[in-house]
Amino acid sequence: MQVTSHHNIYKTDLYVRTEKKMFTCAKGVFEKYIKFSANIIDWETLKNEGNSLKVCQQFSGISRATYYRRKATLRDLESGKVLPSKRPKNVNQPQWGESEKQLILRIRQKNPTYGKAKIAIIIKRDHGAKISESTVGRILKHLRENGLIEKSLSAARSKRKRSFNGHAKPCTFKPYKNMKLGERVQIDHMSVTKNGLSFKHFQGWERISKYIDADIYSNANSLSAKKFLLEFVANAPFKILSIQVDGGSEFMDEFEKTCKELGIELLVLPPASPKHNGGVERGNRIFREEFYGKDNLYADSLWYMQHNLKDAVKKYNSYRPHYALKGMTPMEYISKYNLGATQ
Repeated sequence: MQVTSHHNIYKTDLYVRTEKKMFTCAKGVFEKYIKFSANIIDWETLKNEGNSLKVCQQFSGISRATYYRRKATLRDLESGKVLPSKRPKNVNQPQWGESEKQLILRIRQKNPTYGKAKIAIIIKRDHGAKISESTVGRILKHLRENGLIEKSLSAARSKRKRSFNGHAKPCTFKPYKNMKLGERVQIDHMSVTKNGLSFKHFQGWERISKYIDADIYSNANSLSAKKFLLEFVANAPFKILSIQVDGGSEFMDEFEKTCKELGIELLVLPPASPKHNGGVERGNRIFREEFYGKDNLYADSLWYMQHNLKDAVKKYNSYRPHYALKGMTPMEYISKYNLGATQ
């Protein structure tokens, strides 16, 4: 029995990956020139039928100049001629050398968290040289690609995309006018510190009626989000059809399972897009200003704060006029909406 060494395995793997890449490129080129050939055939067929240049251009999809250029390209390919590279003959050359590279490498090795802006200032201040910030950035990229330095610990890290292999789905655009009451309810939370207490304020906002429900919890995890969801469903004077959340971990696990059990569609927004959750964000601001910002809010325990918050939520839904609802409160609007639906 012949044993294959690790070295040969790596060589075989590299060969397979290289051949696969070449096959993919060749396939793309082949498909491209098949399309070229089809355009040329269309052009020549129309021309032989006595049609004008304008008709040939309109129905073949290419101009007269493109027709002759593509025909010449195909003729070169048929004769086995290698097509010239499209790379520009004159390309910009690096404006820095080994001395600049070594200088930046020394500074970065002593200060591994410094980026291009700080290093450019240090070079000008301490070494009397002037290297632009963008050039420093290019040199740092060169050093990183060659394994001489590592990415700074303070550099922004790309967020891991959420995988949708469960109940949740990525949120897609839908016109506002096509939505029903209880569809795409926005849920979010914010951190609050008041009277020596620090807690998480969870809030749900319904976009048609502007109805809000809120509660507070000691932390923001999926269990807290699940408790709030169950409370929201029990209190809402309408059926919740779907929920829209950001990609936070608190809206995964138990929260997602509960949505599935209740038959509620769960839609997740793309990263860094709070503008799509603008309604609940505006609701957070209302409660931050009109409730938590009050000077006479003396609650000094989580239970006491929850009790006061329920009164504030009731006031918002049943007393506070809403401009977008033409002066009605959310509860008045829901009553009118339900009355219209039954008639």
